[in-house]
Parts: sequence; C-alpha cells; structure tokens
Amino acid sequence: MQLVLTESRWLRFGSFSAFYFAQGVPLGLFVAITGWLAEHGVSEGQVASFVFWTGLPWALKLIAGPFMDRFTFLSMGFRRPWVIALQGGLVVSLLVLAAVGAGFEAGPEGGSLVALTAAGALVNTFAATQDVAVDGMAIDVLPEQERGRANAFMGFGQTAARSGFAPLCGALLGAAGIAAGAFACAIAVGAVFFLVGVLRERPGERLLPWSDGKAAPRPTAPPRMLANIWRVLKVLALPMSLVAISVEFASRVRDGMAVVLFPVLATQELGYSNEQWTALNGAAGFASAVLVVFLGPVIDRVGARRMLLFSLLASAATHLAAGLAPGLWQDAGVVVALYCLSEAITQLVFVSVIALFMNLCSRRVAATQFAVYMALANLARSAGAGLLALLDGRLSHIQELLLMAGLLGAAAALLLLFNEDAHKRRLAEFDDVAEAPPAAALAK
Repeated sequence: MQLVLTESRWLRFGSFSAFYFAQGVPLGLFVAITGWLAEHGVSEGQVASFVFWTGLPWALKLIAGPFMDRFTFLSMGFRRPWVIALQGGLVVSLLVLAAVGAGFEAGPEGGSLVALTAAGALVNTFAATQDVAVDGMAIDVLPEQERGRANAFMGFGQTAARSGFAPLCGALLGAAGIAAGAFACAIAVGAVFFLVGVLRERPGERLLPWSDGKAAPRPTAPPRMLANIWRVLKVLALPMSLVAISVEFASRVRDGMAVVLFPVLATQELGYSNEQWTALNGAAGFASAVLVVFLGPVIDRVGARRMLLFSLLASAATHLAAGLAPGLWQDAGVVVALYCLSEAITQLVFVSVIALFMNLCSRRVAATQFAVYMALANLARSAGAGLLALLDGRLSHIQELLLMAGLLGAAAALLLLFNEDAHKRRLAEFDDVAEAPPAAALAK
C-alpha cells in the first residue's frame, strides 16, 4: 500500500502536522534556552541579541525559494526531495548544538554565548529552509477549500511540539544542561525524518532515488530562475500584497518583542523559575493550538481576513490591559489568565495569516512567493528582538507592553484596507499572461 498525499485528505492533514511538529521541536528548545539565560541573570539586551541572531535564518529563508521552484527531482516529487534533505540536516544540526551546549553545564559563564548563538542559528537555518519546502508542498497538494483546516492542523503540530518540548527541555536544562535538551530534540525530529521517507506526493513516484517510479504529470513546468524571480517581484508588488505584508510586519515585530520580554518578565520581575515559565508557556501554547484546530472550519467559513482582524484587535486590547494595570501582576491568577489569552489569540493570528498569504499566491511561483511572505514576517520578528536589544534599559516593561499594543492596533487598521477579491482578479490576469504561449509558438 502506497501512502500518497494527493489521494487522502487525512494523510495530508496528518503529514503536514508532523512536518510542522518537526519545526516546532527546536522552537520549544529555544524557549527553554531563552528562559534559562534570563533565569541565570543574562541581561535583556543579551537575551534579545541571542533571539535576534538565532531567529535571523527564518528571515533569510527566501533565498531558498527560487532554488526549490527551479531545481527538482520530479521522479521523487516536486518538493519531497528537499524536505528529506533538510529534515536530515535538522537532525545533524541539533546534534551539533548538543555538542556546543555541553560546555554550559555550570551556567552561562561556563561556555561561549557566541558559539551557542552560532549553533542555534545553524539549527534554525535547517528548520527555516525545511519550512520553505513544506509550505511549497502544501500549496502544491492542498485544495484551496482545505487550506484553512490544514493550516489549523499545521499550526497545531508546530505549537504542540513547541509547547511540549519547552517544558521538557526546561526540565532537562535544569537537571542536565543544554546538551541533554538538544539531544532529546534530535531524537524527536529523527522520527519525522522517517515519516517523510515513506510518503509520496503523487501516485507512481519513486520512494527513494534508487526505487522504481516516474515523475507524475504536472500542470506547469518549473520556470527559469531569472523569470521566476521577476514574476515573484511583480506579484509581490500588487497593492493588496503590499497591504498584507505591512499588516504582518507590524504584528510580527510585536512577536519578536514578546519572545524576549515574556521570559525576562517572568523570571526577573515576577520570580518564576525557568521550569515554571516553560511549563506555563507549554500549557498555554498547547491549549491554544487545540482551540485553533477546532476553529479551522470557522476560518474557512468567515474568511481569513475577518478572523485576522478580530484576532489583532483582541490581542491589542489584551496587551493594553496588561500595560495599564501593572498592579494586577501581583495576582498569579490574573498573570496566568492574561498570558493564556495572549497565547490563544497569537495562535489564531498565526493560522489566519498563513491562510491569507496562501490565498495571495500565484500558482506559477507559489513556493518562492510564500517563502518571501514568511521570510519578511520572520525578518519583522527578528527586528522586534533587535529593537529590544537596541533599547536595552531605555524602556520599562510597561512601556514595552504598550508599544506592543500599538503595533497590533496599527496592523488592524492596515488590514481594513485589504480586499482579497480585488487581488484575486489581478492575480488571475497575472497568471493568464504568465502562462500564455509566446506569439512565435502560436504562429507555428
């Protein structure tokens, strides 16, 4: 029996959830490492620098898109060979991080923070480029009417991994150090590496390079690279594409600030241990992922734009409340409730944005275009962390929360300008022109 993605909806949902799970595993590890650094007295600026540099590969992953669209091994699938190679690289890079982390058993002063940052950046380089391949595969094999639900499952997979491995790695870091956490993550990612090895994208394709099989028919051939890049630039410059990029940029700058601020606030201001912080982070993230899975059909029904607008406004209100009422921080129940609410809304923003961006993509250059969208989003996230590194000591935590609320409000205001129907009309014209045969060919 062959496991073929195009022939089973639930195989698609399950497989893409697993691929996103593999991306979420190192994210959970870095949540734990960030909290561990903050707990051991590393300054907010240094923590922000670590987050910035380790997160930067997610912003640079757009470089991989044109290569994946152009260079293929079609007899094994259009995207699957890339997923296999990058998944294996992710396992190896986690083992490298484990080797570097062995020097930190005595605390941050026992090893080189620069080396730890470099190893973390290597891990995220493989995770980010694997994300490009997986997203391209998803756009290629998912029918449009499944994308809301599929993205809910994919978001669940990533968040479940991050939520599960954050407290697990938090406990491992406290008991045995960074090396133990990274090694545990390598084992988990290795299991997903096995899964992608037994799947096919379409019937009749090869399972392995030396297996029997042939390339499945495809509606379009890979374009030449320069033509591919030019087409991506043209579709990115469409008005509604620019609006969506602006919305996501403002929202993700907030995310980058949150990755730094929340563990510092928890461990240095509110007195949480790293184990307590990662446990809260994991529980809130998992509950949020489960909630959003059930809301996946709602996103398909009401539309990604409406759901995103609601989520941005709700998130802005949550941050505004936390910033204007610091006296409530002394109540542990209120702190936990606000954090859980923030995580749930952030997950809803994440899923809605991915569904929105998928609907903006031209079928001719989908992998590259979507990679650019996600790379710009992650550049904004790194910019948020970098902003806190530059502002180290210049803003209070209350001012940082209010700044985050302002960014979310600005994103919601920009989203009011978005018109998906207008974009689809322009995109249809673009795709028709791009696919039209040359005049010389028609004359033959």
